[in-house]
Amino acid sequence: MSTSSTATVADVLDCGHPPTPDSSGIGTGRTIDPTTGATSCYPCSDEREREAMTRATTFVAYVSSAGDALTTWPGGHLATIDPTDAHQIGRRTYTPSGGRWTRYVWHATDVDGGRWAGINGGPGLVIRVHRLRACTWQTEFGNGRPPRYCHRRATHAGQGGAFDLYCRTHARHVFDLYGWTTTALPPRALAQSRA
Repeated sequence: MSTSSTATVADVLDCGHPPTPDSSGIGTGRTIDPTTGATSCYPCSDEREREAMTRATTFVAYVSSAGDALTTWPGGHLATIDPTDAHQIGRRTYTPSGGRWTRYVWHATDVDGGRWAGINGGPGLVIRVHRLRACTWQTEFGNGRPPRYCHRRATHAGQGGAFDLYCRTHARHVFDLYGWTTTALPPRALAQSRA
């Protein structure tokens, strides 16, 4: 009986990198794009997910185990969950069939300032979030407290894209303070928007 040894050769994925080492042994170290079949390492996949999130109105992500971030499956950061939501205990509610479950409501801000909201069963679980059409104006409080978002329904879009939205009052503030122009959102977008 003879034994033969084969040299382990590191795979090079379609992104040009080898698979990401995973110390937990859960993941494969690579992701596969479901539409193209292209493979990529976790960091490249995370970057692709962040870029896709900037163009999306709904997005599937994961709530981190600590409840402080929206992440990709491998754990890449997508958005920061509001501090007030990070320590919630959930709310018991009933399903239409009479079952009970604990409902968590999450609000988050992505790296571009876009606001997101979604509901799931708690930290560590998958969540479908939708982009909020809420005013992105932040009010400073001082005394070491973090700024707060306006949260009123956005009626005007800035020049920065989907994350640059203002209510009527703050659209005027933006113009008066910085000279930035905004355009009124069409009525159809207003009817479909949520604040």
